[in-house]
Amino acid sequence: MDKWIMHVDMDAFFASVEQYRNHPNLQGKPVCVGHDPKGGYGRGVVRSASYEARAFGIRSGMPVSKAFRLCPSAVFLPGEFSDYAQASNEIMDTLREFADDGRVNRASIDEGYLEVTARIGDCSSPVELAREVQATVRERTKLPCSIGVACNMTLAKVATGRSKPNGVTVVQQGAETAARFLAPLNVRVISGVGEKTAERLREYGIETLGQVQQMSIPELWPIMGRGSYWLHEKSLGIDERPLLDSGPHIRGSMGKDHTFTEDVEPSAVSLLHETLNDMCIRIGDRLKSKGLLFRTLTVRIRYEDYTTVQHSRTLPVATDRCDVLDRTAADIFDRNRLHNRSVRLVGVRVTGLSERNDQMSLAQFL
Repeated sequence: MDKWIMHVDMDAFFASVEQYRNHPNLQGKPVCVGHDPKGGYGRGVVRSASYEARAFGIRSGMPVSKAFRLCPSAVFLPGEFSDYAQASNEIMDTLREFADDGRVNRASIDEGYLEVTARIGDCSSPVELAREVQATVRERTKLPCSIGVACNMTLAKVATGRSKPNGVTVVQQGAETAARFLAPLNVRVISGVGEKTAERLREYGIETLGQVQQMSIPELWPIMGRGSYWLHEKSLGIDERPLLDSGPHIRGSMGKDHTFTEDVEPSAVSLLHETLNDMCIRIGDRLKSKGLLFRTLTVRIRYEDYTTVQHSRTLPVATDRCDVLDRTAADIFDRNRLHNRSVRLVGVRVTGLSERNDQMSLAQFL
């Protein structure tokens, strides 16, 4: 049976979380995750740029001052890593539903590999399954992704890069097919070939994988040394590594946010409490279904001008009790909200998660 590996890579991940989850009104606009550029004089670098921002030449790692000069109309947001971690966990949980035996290798916060050999056997084509994965990830997380499908991890990752953004590329089975697919591509598409290695290869007139394919190991040796075998195999699309599951993943956090369709006036306290209560019930149900307890609870408040604050409280022992979750969230909110500001978003997140076991009862401390 042919082996099939799928590589899923989120498109402009941090920026997409801001556009599609945190600030839906910014969809279609140039967005950068990074420090305030302060009119072109700010310090720091761009952590992520939306595709709209990339159209102006903005790239990750670029100084925010330069990004501002390239696109003064871009929206710069500081970003919250907890938001990205939450989205990543949701993505990986979704991918496990499609993977053979639930086997997923989390390569980074925004990309993962899954073996889908058996699953593709139940579909009409690899493209059909990839589109189903894309649609499900989008439905569950609101985020776009690109997917590559091939016989191994190296080929699948390269294929993903050919289909960004929001695309699907399939490399069909067969050694000759793999070599033809890779031949015209720059050596930099291979993970592990950095700028220094690429520069050394360029000194010898080598820029494409097809050129590497035509070389023998003795010819490569003066350039790559012991890396010659590795690069030659990669240029041909040979990768015998097994896909190892990342192992059971205990969430670092679990939470819910709610953005109101219209800003909520400060006097509408009952609506705000009802929204918090609904989120606490949902989080409590998820904690119980996964057999998890929490220690720390964080309430997030975003006001009408997009100013966002969050306040946390750590409990004496871990619990999954929904009434404790609800009561604590409401108390944090009431003690810290600004009573003269309308609210655009509220959120509740629990951290310090652990598996349920014979722990002391929280009732002993309350």
